[in-house]
Amino acid sequence: MEANGLPSRTSILTAAARAFGSRESDSSVRNPDWVADRLIGPEELALITEHPISKALDLPFDEAINDPDIFGFAWLMLVRTRFIDEHLERAVRNGARQVVILGAGFDTRAHRFAELLKGLPVIEIDYGTTQDYKKQRVEAALGGAPSNLVYVSVDFARESLGDVLRRAGHRDDEKTFYICEGVSMYVPEEGMRGTLRTVAAQSAPGSSLLLEYMNRSGIEFSQQYPMGVVKNALDWGEPFVFGVPDGQDREFFLETGLELGETLKMGSPESVQRYAMRADGTYYGAHLAKVFQERREAMEKALTDEIRQKMAQATLAGYWLAELKVPERVS
Repeated sequence: MEANGLPSRTSILTAAARAFGSRESDSSVRNPDWVADRLIGPEELALITEHPISKALDLPFDEAINDPDIFGFAWLMLVRTRFIDEHLERAVRNGARQVVILGAGFDTRAHRFAELLKGLPVIEIDYGTTQDYKKQRVEAALGGAPSNLVYVSVDFARESLGDVLRRAGHRDDEKTFYICEGVSMYVPEEGMRGTLRTVAAQSAPGSSLLLEYMNRSGIEFSQQYPMGVVKNALDWGEPFVFGVPDGQDREFFLETGLELGETLKMGSPESVQRYAMRADGTYYGAHLAKVFQERREAMEKALTDEIRQKMAQATLAGYWLAELKVPERVS
């Protein structure tokens, strides 16, 4: 989202975290988004000074990685980036002939996967201010975009996603891989339902959508007690507003015409095992284990029983990466 005539600052924030993570010397836990490190410069960092990641890119990596706020956010982006990258590669191998990135922000996959995506249209959809800013940075830092990248600005107050897809040249008779990363929590529920229904109705069977989302109790807790990145987003005019009803994920998506495929809960043991284990068998972040434990204990002591219970419910419900599939149509 964007506010106050500025590009989406949360999109710059997440790109900065990917850029920082790409400087990790250990390839087994390095964020693969090396392009973000070229896109995010001093002017972009000046827009996100409220978060410590804005200072991290000017510090020695081995020093900045010891800040738990910097490390924690970079770790989330590591998991998110790798999971989505894997699904993109799998979808193309399985026959996807076009890629659509919803709320693209500073997504760099058209650049990082230029060889894989050669000959396939990559459609980036976003609000005009954010997209125009990103295009300027791509031109200045990278010398321009790949020839198969199509930028399409959207004004959801005036046009539907279906209209935007048609204007972009999207073909509903060819398999599509959609990415909706860092978007759903900023979109009102009816808007999100409409987006999912459009994907289901205007995509060939076998198409898929990679969605990042939170459950409703997590959104409600963040609205009542905003902190960290959520507080930054709120202050920047990009509040969290939507979460999938707790425990009804599969049913919610089925109502929109999509089937729930592979899922990954952020912060789960599985997410650590898959994306945060070093080649030597140690886990990424072990150097901060004591700090994180002390923080948790201090927070629990400071909270009332009611708030502690709400936080536990939000954590249990979860923050997810999910593959949604367009099923075969019954004639």
